[in-house]
Amino acid sequence: MKDSRQHTLIRYLAYAKPYKWIILLMVLTGIAKFTLPMVPAKITRIIMDEVLTDSSRGMDQRKAYQLKLGLAMVGSAILIAIVTFIRGYTHVVIDAAIAFDWRQDLWRHLQRLSLGFHNTRPTGSLLSRLINDINVAQGMLNGGIVNVIIDAAAGTAALAQLLLLNVPLTLLVIVVLPIYGALYRKVNPQIRKVSHKVQEQTAVISGTAVERLNGIAVVQSFAQEPAEERLFASQADELRDLSVRRGRLDNILQATSHFLMDLAVVTVWVVGGWMVIAGGWTISGKTLGGDMTPGKLMQFIGVTTLLYTPIRRFSEINIVYQTSMAAIERVFAIFDVIPEVLQRPGVVDRQVGLGGVQFDQVRFRYSTDAPLVLNDLRFTVRPGERVAIVGESGAGKSTLVTLIPRLYDVSDGAIRIDGVDIRDYPLRRLRRSIGIVLQDTILFSGSVRENIRYGRKKAGEDEIVAAAKAANAHEFIEALPDGYDTMIGERGMTLSGGQRQRISLARTILQAPRILILDEATSNLDSESENLIVDALERLMVGRTSLIIAHRLSTVIGADRILVLKEGRLVEEGPHADLLAAGGYYRYLFEQQFGPLQQMLAKSSDQAT
Repeated sequence: MKDSRQHTLIRYLAYAKPYKWIILLMVLTGIAKFTLPMVPAKITRIIMDEVLTDSSRGMDQRKAYQLKLGLAMVGSAILIAIVTFIRGYTHVVIDAAIAFDWRQDLWRHLQRLSLGFHNTRPTGSLLSRLINDINVAQGMLNGGIVNVIIDAAAGTAALAQLLLLNVPLTLLVIVVLPIYGALYRKVNPQIRKVSHKVQEQTAVISGTAVERLNGIAVVQSFAQEPAEERLFASQADELRDLSVRRGRLDNILQATSHFLMDLAVVTVWVVGGWMVIAGGWTISGKTLGGDMTPGKLMQFIGVTTLLYTPIRRFSEINIVYQTSMAAIERVFAIFDVIPEVLQRPGVVDRQVGLGGVQFDQVRFRYSTDAPLVLNDLRFTVRPGERVAIVGESGAGKSTLVTLIPRLYDVSDGAIRIDGVDIRDYPLRRLRRSIGIVLQDTILFSGSVRENIRYGRKKAGEDEIVAAAKAANAHEFIEALPDGYDTMIGERGMTLSGGQRQRISLARTILQAPRILILDEATSNLDSESENLIVDALERLMVGRTSLIIAHRLSTVIGADRILVLKEGRLVEEGPHADLLAAGGYYRYLFEQQFGPLQQMLAKSSDQAT
C-alpha cells in the first residue's frame, strides 16, 4: 500500500516537472518568508540589551541607534512582504498550471474510454473527479510537499539559531516533539481513511445530483420531490458526519500540538527568566546560561515560535496531504482504465470506399462473464443497399449497429467494410465515414450552427445551409430569434423533438458518411415531423449503404432487404413480401403489430367494395 501511494505521488509530481524553476523560486521565497523573521527577533534583542537597558551609551547615541534599528526593522518587513508576495503568486500560478494540464489529460482520456465504461459509470462521479478531485489535489504540491520542504528548512534554521543562543533551553523546547510524534502516528491512519471516504461520498452526491437533475421531468411527473429530498439529505448527512469525524481527528492533533508547544514556551519563560534573574542555572555545581539577558531571552522566545510554527502547521499539512492523496488516487484510478476499443499499432491510413459491410461469424458479449448478446451473425450488405434490421426488444438490433463504428469490439469473428476488417482502419477515419441518427437526439449547448457543423468544424456557411435545407430544417431555423446563431440550451431542450431530429439529420448530411445507421430515427414524432424527416432521410440514403432499425415494421417495408433477429441470432432475411409469404418469424412479428394477415386482407377487400 505504501509503495502504491509513493508510485501514485511520483505520477502526480510528473505534472510539476515542467514548472521546476518556478517551484524552486516558490520554495526559496517560502524559506525566506519563514526565516527572515529571525532578523526582527535579533533586532529586538539588540534594542533591549544595547539601547533600552545599556546606560553606558549617551542619550543621543541611544536614540540614533534606536532609529537605525527601527529602519532595519522596516527594511526586514518590506523584504518579508516581497518574498510573501512572490511565494503566494507562484503558488497560484503553479496550482492553476498543474490543474489545467492534469484536467486536460483526464478529459482527453475520458473521451477515449469506450462506451462500455461510460455506460457503467455515473456521470456525476466522473465529473467529481474531473472538477472536485483535481481541485482538491492542488493542495498536494503547495499545501503539502512544498510546505514540508519550507517548514523543514525554516525549522532547521530556527533550531540551529536556538542551539547557538542556549543549549539547555533548546533541549526544553524539543523535548515535547516525541510526544507529538507518537500521537501523530496513532491518529494519522484514521485521518487518511476518513479522507478517502469523504472524497468517495462527495462523488456519490455528485452522481445523484446529476442523474436526478437530468431526469427532473420524471421526478416532478411522479411527484417524487420529497423522496428525492430525503435521498439527498441522507447522502449529505453521511458526508457531513465524515467531514466532522475528519475535523475532530484533525483538531485533536492541532489542540495537542498547541498545548504541548505552549507548555514548552511557558517553561522556557520560567527557566529562562531564572537564568536572567540568577545569572544562570546551577545544576550539579555547573552554571548554565550565565550569559542570558532579557533581550537574549526575548530573541530565544521569538525564534522558538518560528520553530514551533511549522510543527503546529504539520497537522494541517497532514490533512491537506491525506485529502489530496485520496483525490489523486481517485483520479489516477480513471487514468488506469484501459480503453476497450483501441486503434491497432501500425494500422495503414486508409479511407472507407464504397461502404459494403460484412458480418463474419460475429459473436458479442458485454463482458467476459456476461451472456452472448449476438451469436454467429453472418450477412453482407452491398454498397448502396438499404437493409432493415427488425426483431423484438432485446434481440440485439442496437448492439449490432454499435459494433460497426467500433463503439464496442466484437468478441469473436470480424466485421469488414469493403473487405477490410474494421480494426484495420484508423479509428477516427472509420467513425467519420459512418453517420448515425438516433431516436434520442443528442444536441449540445451552443448555437444551431455549431451543432450542425459538429462533425465538420471547418464547414462553410453555404454547406451548413445546404445541409439544413436537405434535412428540411432551414425554414424553421430561419424563423428562430437569431436564426443559425440561436442558442438552443443543454441537449437542445428549447426545440421540439422534430426540430432536434432535423438538426441532427443536417449534422449527419454535412458529415457526408458512406455508411448510414438509422436507429429508431422517426419514433415518438408527430405525423408532420415524421413526414419531413422521412423525406429528408430518403434524400440522405441515396447512394449510401444504410442500416435501418425500427420497431414499427411499417417504416422498413421499403427496404431492399430485411434482417430478422431473434435472441441475438439471424433467423431470416429477404425482402418484405418474401418474408411475409414464408410465414416465419417475420410474419409473426408483423401480425403482432397489425393483426392476422388474412383479417387485414379481408378488411382491405371490404373497404374496396
